[in-house]
Amino acid sequence: MSVQKESKLRNLLKLWPMHTALPVAWLKTKGFSKSLIQRYVSSGWLEYLDRGVVVRPGDSIDWSGMLWGLQQLCQFHVGGKTALELQGKAHFIKFQENEIYVFSHRGFKFPKWMEKNKQKFEFINTPANLFLSQVGLKIFDFGEFQLQISNPARAFCEYMYVAEKFHSYDESYYIMENLHLLSSDLMQEALEECTSVKIKRLVLCLAKIQNVSWYQNLDKSKFELGSGARKEVKNGIYEPEFLITYPRVWNKAEDESVF
Repeated sequence: MSVQKESKLRNLLKLWPMHTALPVAWLKTKGFSKSLIQRYVSSGWLEYLDRGVVVRPGDSIDWSGMLWGLQQLCQFHVGGKTALELQGKAHFIKFQENEIYVFSHRGFKFPKWMEKNKQKFEFINTPANLFLSQVGLKIFDFGEFQLQISNPARAFCEYMYVAEKFHSYDESYYIMENLHLLSSDLMQEALEECTSVKIKRLVLCLAKIQNVSWYQNLDKSKFELGSGARKEVKNGIYEPEFLITYPRVWNKAEDESVF
């Protein structure tokens, strides 16, 4: 191998965190040709994790390391239940480590090499314009590298967005209990930027039921909550302030009116 190619590889290894996978497509944007990548593989400096992605020989890669490489190419973030768990906000809730929740823009799809790892972990992608801006996104440190994830306020809104499909409303009640000490500023900005009237109404309703510490500090006049009653939950309990039915598991009282 030439001195120039060795120097190029050394520079790559300095920039490339341990325990992460790199898409070949990203390497090509940095000037590594297909033939050069193949030469590195043949020389034992790199190895293919699958077609289209390389790792250091013998390196251990988990779901976060796979996402790190993809985040070098694509815009998405770890959100919902996974982000809540990473930040200690899903205690006492059964956490499926093999289910990783990712939120992206519409049209985004995982590459085939990520889809082949479902026996280890399943990436659940939700393409959604749930927020008007990038509000509530933060950098989370995994030690060797970092990923963009949702803060607890945004993550809970995302969790509620997919609750009917992937979770349960009963579980959401207990997750809200872990958010009692959340900054009201974080939830204020999340609900102001959230585009879903349903999600905003449900989050506010649950916060009111639990009388969380930040609920009274919210400026609800800045939330666009739409108009008209919405029956979002079958056989639920009607909340007149937010004009929505909510799950009975959120309230054990027997004297509530059914919508």
